[in-house]
Amino acid sequence: MELKNLATDPKYQHQGYAQKLVEFIEQKYKNDFDILQVGTGDSPLTLPFYKKIGFKVSGRKRNFFVDNYDHPIFEAGKQLVDMIYLQKKL
Repeated sequence: MELKNLATDPKYQHQGYAQKLVEFIEQKYKNDFDILQVGTGDSPLTLPFYKKIGFKVSGRKRNFFVDNYDHPIFEAGKQLVDMIYLQKKL
């Protein structure tokens, strides 16, 4: 199963909402799926979050953001180039 577009309003970040949402999804679907996967940019904001809650890097799609967007995408001052895939066993 793949989780897409997880985002928290900045005024509510760092309060545990995203982590609780992922935990809910894990519990709800643990009997239906073996793996939960996410894809994200190589960002200093998102990668540590996913790693903290137990996801492990499983792959990389080179130049994903460069090839699929008509403008550069930046997060935390870093241009996103590759899509990083992370997985967690349910």
